[in-house]
Amino acid sequence: MKRKIVKQGAATLMISLPSKWCKKFGLEKGDEINIEAIKSNLLVSPEEVKRKNETEITLRGLAESSIRTLITNTYRLGYDKIKVNFSSDAQFKILQEVIKTKLLGFDVIKKEKNSCIIENITEPSPEQFENLLQKIFYNITEIFEITEQRLKGNKPVSDYEDTESRIQQYDNFCRRVISKRQFEKNPQLFWAFLTSVMRGQRELYHLNKFLDKDKVKGSKEVLELLKEGKVLSEMIQEAYLKKDISLLEKVHELEKQLIYKKAYKILKNPVAYHITVCIRNFYLATSPLMGLLLSK
Repeated sequence: MKRKIVKQGAATLMISLPSKWCKKFGLEKGDEINIEAIKSNLLVSPEEVKRKNETEITLRGLAESSIRTLITNTYRLGYDKIKVNFSSDAQFKILQEVIKTKLLGFDVIKKEKNSCIIENITEPSPEQFENLLQKIFYNITEIFEITEQRLKGNKPVSDYEDTESRIQQYDNFCRRVISKRQFEKNPQLFWAFLTSVMRGQRELYHLNKFLDKDKVKGSKEVLELLKEGKVLSEMIQEAYLKKDISLLEKVHELEKQLIYKKAYKILKNPVAYHITVCIRNFYLATSPLMGLLLSK
């Protein structure tokens, strides 16, 4: 819907309000409406916008992934104060660890027998968005290097768990900024972009978890595939930073070479690989779905 700007008087610029919208809310001449500036947008509403600053959630199980997904999605949705109900000290212990390692600027400010209050204490400002996004890229490169060293049988300088925690913190904060409407780019596309990037690096995290139990060494072909995967990742990072679509076209060409000409030759059972990735992606769908169910 477009409206022309009309000048009235020496300095006043005006636009007309859609008649259907006015009728829907019973607005008439002389009524007051609320106008809120959000970055480059103006939000016009028939009454003052009520921000959803507080909410309440309940922990129902002991699975770390379930507790983590629930609390991080509440954080991502933009809530500044969260009451968490729990039934055991074990649940609270997991919750504390998730807050410490996944939520920038949040902490427990009050604890009772079966509940606690988590609040925004010192989170970064929205202006830090691009800076933290670049830190995501930097740490993804680092986790590639850690993985390469471990597959060679060497001890890496950095710990992959620490690197993963930083990536998760920065990603959660970036999504929080998007949810709080403090983001000028296309939010749906950017959310999808972050999701794909995070899924890629998360596979490296799970590979490192596997290496904790089975200290296998990578073959020459595997190490070469990992190295080229890192190149592909860095091309995506560079495409974003330089706003260069031609680099994304090169990513498409490289992906076909890596998957169909190299990876399939290394994999002993490509069928099991695809089923595994299928299962994992359905599992990953629980995170955005939990966010949708938490939205009120």
